[in-house]
Amino acid sequence: MLHYKRECTSARKVGIKPVMRRMVISACSAVLLLMCGWAPRSLQGAAQGTASSPAPVQNGPQASSAPTASSPGIVQSSLIKVEVDLVPVEVSVRDPRGRPLDNLTRDDFRVFEDGVEQQVRYFSHADLPLALALVVDSSTSVAAALTDLRLGAYDTLSLLKPEDLVAFFSFADTPELVRGLSTDRAALAEDIVAVSPGGGTDITDALYASAEYLGSAAPGRRHAIILVSDNEPSDRGLHNDSEVIRAGLNGATVIYSLKVGYFEHSRWYYLTHSDPALGSVERVCRATGGAVLDSRNEESVSAALSTLIAWLKKGYSLAYSSTNPRQDGAYRKIQVRLAPRFGSPGKKYNLFARQGYYAPKL
Repeated sequence: MLHYKRECTSARKVGIKPVMRRMVISACSAVLLLMCGWAPRSLQGAAQGTASSPAPVQNGPQASSAPTASSPGIVQSSLIKVEVDLVPVEVSVRDPRGRPLDNLTRDDFRVFEDGVEQQVRYFSHADLPLALALVVDSSTSVAAALTDLRLGAYDTLSLLKPEDLVAFFSFADTPELVRGLSTDRAALAEDIVAVSPGGGTDITDALYASAEYLGSAAPGRRHAIILVSDNEPSDRGLHNDSEVIRAGLNGATVIYSLKVGYFEHSRWYYLTHSDPALGSVERVCRATGGAVLDSRNEESVSAALSTLIAWLKKGYSLAYSSTNPRQDGAYRKIQVRLAPRFGSPGKKYNLFARQGYYAPKL
């Protein structure tokens, strides 16, 4: 069950949506694609994210309609808005020490679908606007970490681009959308400060709800989720790992985890949860192209969150038109790697991208 607070409207449940999304292409990119003989089919305004959204984008305490050229805090650029069938892939590349590689070009990437190399039709170095869901565990086991997060919330969120939108979910026994997508960093920081710890930990439902929300509320944007939790579920959710992964893949949503706290559950936990449950979040992150970052390896929770935001800001957006024309709803495996001159993945560099998607189904 998903509860809403304040001015947010009820989110509608959406079915399985085709993963081929409507991309927003810059004028230069569109011209290049047309020169290559790749013609877009129709015009549609999708870039700024929420013209037909079921939930409002907020630029302050009051809900408002989608951001426009005159909206405060929104930076506009000249865009050609076109509807094309592309498979989007968000990619993060880091060296063995975790530092982002941010000087790569389109020609540095190779993309394969079910083992068949694909032509990259769209390439961007994190130029597309971001819709981020910050999903914070408010159970009693992470109370100490929440104190640190509150102290640095505003400064950390301010590292995002001014036009990036952030939604805030809080969860314990059930997920709650505290604030819909917004550019108001101060209001979001206040929401984090107001979180009151207590209750259990239902992680899968919180991830599922936030992935569904981003997919329906912010088309045309990059999607990412940052989960702040000890990653130790104490409650069984309505949704399992496979459903969370599918929701993430359908919305091209990358899920990151900021692990906080320590294992503090009592013996009864083991009576209701198998050991694989402790690896649930890691599997979800890996399948969607994200990763788990342990805050205990950083100076503070806020510092770890800043690292995740840096990864998002220095990532790459790729998209290709699949050579497989079948619309059978089947799962297709995606593999992304760098050109051979960069050496072996896992040794010379670490690359993170979603592992596949579900094809549209007639």
